[in-house]
Amino acid sequence: MTREVRSKQIKLKVLLSVIWIVFLSALVVFGVYTFKKRKTIGQDLGFTSKYAYDTNINQDVNALVITYLNALATADQQTLKSCVTNPSQYDNMATVESRSKIITGYNNVNVYSLPGVNEDEYLVYAVANISIANISSQPLDIVPKLYIVKRNGNYLINNEVPEADVADLESQADASADIQELYSMVKTDEEEKAAQDPAFKEFLEKLK
Repeated sequence: MTREVRSKQIKLKVLLSVIWIVFLSALVVFGVYTFKKRKTIGQDLGFTSKYAYDTNINQDVNALVITYLNALATADQQTLKSCVTNPSQYDNMATVESRSKIITGYNNVNVYSLPGVNEDEYLVYAVANISIANISSQPLDIVPKLYIVKRNGNYLINNEVPEADVADLESQADASADIQELYSMVKTDEEEKAAQDPAFKEFLEKLK
């Protein structure tokens, strides 16, 4: 191999190396640009909840609320007592048993939660389709202001008289536009189903 040929080969390798380095640099620059652009778009679109509440954010809280509602519907005394901070509320089950003969089930439960006063506490509004005895429609219903606390590692519904700061939080939440929208959503669904189901309409009229 002549010196001239070797020289050409060396120049070719150098050229290929330069091209490869330029190519890699371009990929890095493009990647950084794309990441920054994506981040900017994310900020522009606001990938955060536009509501004051979070929906179904905590699986343990969801499980507690669903268990509690099912226990109400079936008048399950032991389960109700296990869900609350003051089990003695359910020593007398007369009211719960009467109610369970009318509201027989909760389906499609969604838990809308706001931060509580302390860490690991939540103010919850539960919205679900309810089953009503002798009525085919399953309208939406809202169970408001369940205050969830953590005791000994377990979430419980605080069914005792709320302290002043918790009561203030509940009042503020109830009056907020976001929570009022939940009430409005439930009311609209109720009216639509009443218009379609004479039996449900009659049931609502009896409640007035």
